[in-house]
Amino acid sequence: MIDLASLDNAQITPSSDLRLLVALDALLQTGSVTEAAKRLQLSPSAMSRTLHRIRHTLGDPILARAGRGMVVTPKGVELRERVHVLVREAQVLLSAGDEEDVLSVGRNFALIVDDGYAGVLAPHLASPGRAQAFHFLSEGQGDGKALSEGTADLKIGRIYSSSPELHVENLAYSRFVGVAALGHDFLHDSVDVERFAHASHIDILRNDGVASTVEAALAEHDLRRAVVVTTPQYTSALSMIGRTDLVAVVPEILVGSGSLMAGLGSFELPVPIAPLAIRMAWHPRSDSDPAHTWLRSRIRDVLKSGIGPSARCPEPPQQQGRHGQRQPEEAGAGPARGVVYEGG
Repeated sequence: MIDLASLDNAQITPSSDLRLLVALDALLQTGSVTEAAKRLQLSPSAMSRTLHRIRHTLGDPILARAGRGMVVTPKGVELRERVHVLVREAQVLLSAGDEEDVLSVGRNFALIVDDGYAGVLAPHLASPGRAQAFHFLSEGQGDGKALSEGTADLKIGRIYSSSPELHVENLAYSRFVGVAALGHDFLHDSVDVERFAHASHIDILRNDGVASTVEAALAEHDLRRAVVVTTPQYTSALSMIGRTDLVAVVPEILVGSGSLMAGLGSFELPVPIAPLAIRMAWHPRSDSDPAHTWLRSRIRDVLKSGIGPSARCPEPPQQQGRHGQRQPEEAGAGPARGVVYEGG
């Protein structure tokens, strides 16, 4: 437990308002009065008055003008992590109780999600009247360091490796399917491997250093795709397909998102593709946090309860090799035949 005295010379007494610490945490995390006000659902003027009280209490500006913006002072940088941890501990203590109690406590969650997963998760997490707010960060905005530093609560998606201090949990496996615009022949006819290879493809190039699993599967038949467009994201690929004859290969879990699949349909691939491993990582300091425990449980339910039949697979399925041998899947491997591909 962190003692209040750890805030160095901060003149905090038992009668001080705990809300000042919550406001201080928001100011130090955002470096902005306006953004802190949004996070706490206050007006900018109310947050400015709170900052004035904090400055008087700590004897430090906390935020200082720098051009048109503001920067955190050295004292603020020094206090940032300790204040954040202290506020999180207070939230755990004050929110301990049943699920109804937990959900009645306002909380802002930051989730680092792989491409497309925000559209899958958001409808199942956010609801009118719920006290929680969810901030989805892209892979470029956060990593394992963000989890360790407390600036993000969870990472969901492909996780090849992580710091030993993080907990990583296998959530589900999603197979790959083909996607095309409604009216495309592939949505109505049987698609053989040659027709599939000769179609006009969008190739999704991920920054994971792993060769395309689709190319590896087609190489078994001495074929290559006719790639006419490349993009680094599944969501951008799906947005390009409408009103064209292009096709793409995406994780089936994304097909369950109506917003992503408007005007599109899916079809079975004529070649076996190793499934996508979906994982969740978090820092162990959140293990006993009731609100964080609820969030992890809710995400498990969403990803295992019917968004595509393959998402319910507790273990990766085996696949057929070139000569018919069964190939066991191994989590953590690359996209070779018969192993789990953790890209996407």
